[in-house]
Amino acid sequence: MEKDFCRYADVFYGNGEVDNFPENGPASKWFYIKAICGNTTPHAVLPFGKMSAGAYSGGYPTGYGNHCPNSCGGIYKISEKQMIRGFSHLHQSGTGAIGFYYNYAIVTPFYGDIKNIAEFHENTNEKAVPGFYSTDFNAVSCSLTVNSSTAYHLYKFKNPRGRVAVDFSNNGILKKLGTAYNSSIEDASLKLTQKGEVLFEAVLSGVKLYFAVKAEGRYVRCELFENLCETISDSLSVSDVSESFGAVFDFEGDEITLKVSYSTISSAKALENINNSTESFSETAEKAYKIWNGYLSRIAIETDDEELKKKFYSNLYHSLIKPVDMSGEELLGIKNELVTDFATLWDQYKTSLPLIMAFYPDMAEKITKALINTSETLGRIPCSIVLADKFPCEEQAKMLGIITLINACHYGIKGIDKKTVTDCIRRELSLDSNKDFIKNGTFERATHILDMADACICTFDITDDESLKTELLPLASNWINAYDKKDGLLTENSIYYEGDRYTYSFRLHKYMDERVKLAGGKESFSGLLDDFFGFGKESLKQITHQGADREISETAYHRFQGFNNECDLEAPYAYIYAGRHDRLCEIIHACVTDSYKTGKGGLPGNNDSGGLSACFVWNALGLFPVPGTGEFLLGSPHIKKAEIKLSSGNDLFITADNLSPENYQVESIAFNGKTIENYTISAKELMQGGKLEFKMK
Repeated sequence: MEKDFCRYADVFYGNGEVDNFPENGPASKWFYIKAICGNTTPHAVLPFGKMSAGAYSGGYPTGYGNHCPNSCGGIYKISEKQMIRGFSHLHQSGTGAIGFYYNYAIVTPFYGDIKNIAEFHENTNEKAVPGFYSTDFNAVSCSLTVNSSTAYHLYKFKNPRGRVAVDFSNNGILKKLGTAYNSSIEDASLKLTQKGEVLFEAVLSGVKLYFAVKAEGRYVRCELFENLCETISDSLSVSDVSESFGAVFDFEGDEITLKVSYSTISSAKALENINNSTESFSETAEKAYKIWNGYLSRIAIETDDEELKKKFYSNLYHSLIKPVDMSGEELLGIKNELVTDFATLWDQYKTSLPLIMAFYPDMAEKITKALINTSETLGRIPCSIVLADKFPCEEQAKMLGIITLINACHYGIKGIDKKTVTDCIRRELSLDSNKDFIKNGTFERATHILDMADACICTFDITDDESLKTELLPLASNWINAYDKKDGLLTENSIYYEGDRYTYSFRLHKYMDERVKLAGGKESFSGLLDDFFGFGKESLKQITHQGADREISETAYHRFQGFNNECDLEAPYAYIYAGRHDRLCEIIHACVTDSYKTGKGGLPGNNDSGGLSACFVWNALGLFPVPGTGEFLLGSPHIKKAEIKLSSGNDLFITADNLSPENYQVESIAFNGKTIENYTISAKELMQGGKLEFKMK
């Protein structure tokens, strides 16, 4: 049995521009409308870790790399080479224009005058494994690692008289890229303790944060600075005109270790995190690697295809970075059970959150309790929850927090019961923003109708509250209002987010049998799907030149987005309801072999907090969750065997007999010896564990 799963996980996977565009086969018929880069972060981080640390270039959107802001088409570059000015903390992963980019507390090793910290130097000799990042920068060997609360920085200077500065004035990516990518910093202040520790507090993006920094080295001396001028003061209240502020450390010798932590509670708690981090740098890095191995090992696959193994564990790794476990912290009155970086639920609810619910019970319980806590505190569950006092992207979807909680019920996650879901959905139904749906069964966006209808029927299935059931059933029946009765597609009279009515017309929900009839029956529905996926049509050439935004938006191919975006990730599985599982197998084969590759350009699109990566994991295993329904659909596995630790505590064994590059069609499926006829298995059954056996042809 494989023991070192981390060696297959490429932390740089998806960091760069997509370099793969299939010229033939099913994948060549699909059309990428979104950014052709993964936007992932290679920074040192633990699974769902509160702390991340890595190189800061100011690039979009993670603060890493050399990409300018982009939404589709070719990517403008900040520079040809990646130039960095130090190492920042807290990063998004795979998002687009989320609105909040963190990159706090930039640590810069340098020589000479404090003004030199503003200089950029080439990022060379990069290396990284899960939980560890290193590079050479300005004649300094730089290594970073993290534990659950603290980032470790180890700097080895190649020249004498090295220094290290921490700049707290940063709040986002490069300012020259636009004001939209930097948030406000208010009420900022700095303090030096008698022990030489640096304490910083400020309101960042509307949230009060407290940072602590402590240096370990010989004869460490620390001073504060403002506007790149050092001061002898032990405290500093930052004025509105201050462009930079922080602390600078001097020491003897050629090596220094810095520890950085933060809290939403107090400076004392941030400092406590550091003081409790007593392990050495090497011990911390080794422990981080071991922790990642434990998480990756929960899905142990067997395949002769080494490239597939790299794709699988690289995608599994990037599925487990977000959301962030903030247990014991506080945000906007939400205390104790807190999870952030739902950025956004729209990106995560189909694939990455079900993956966590199915295989990672501890984080699944934390997410469940955090969403309940958010509902009880705020009176709703926003689509996006980040370290900010605003909730961006509310136009994306409705009630996805409810659907996620219903998943938790079906998967048997601790910390939730039917009454709790009932209470949460009652709060959502009482919101002014949902009144049109309650009264008329409509929204301006057809997709919001489906969101609400899904949440209502899925709650109906699990609640014991009869009065609520009476209210929910007619609301759920409004799903049909999203469709055009003439052609069985979604209505033309709607605004669509990152797509058109074709993009969302094959969304899965509880009313799929009726939905197929609405399209004219299975044959007609299959025809619509064939058109959408391009079967029988010519291959397309992706639009990849820079400045192609308008051209892409005006190109009306009406095609599947090809695992380039979250809008239609589930659409291939609609073929099951059309009676064409063979078509589904073709698409999944193209997904696993052609759409996803290895390396920095291996992701087919913007990973959005792990959404695309988790989709690959599900597709490779031959499973796909239908959110809120308590059902999994069975596709076409591409691994010979998988041994999976389920969140229930049971084991699931998946086998694919007679699997080969040519044999990816499914002949039969059995679960614990019982033949499955309809390519569907319930979450309740699956969580009991056992053997899921595919016979391929």
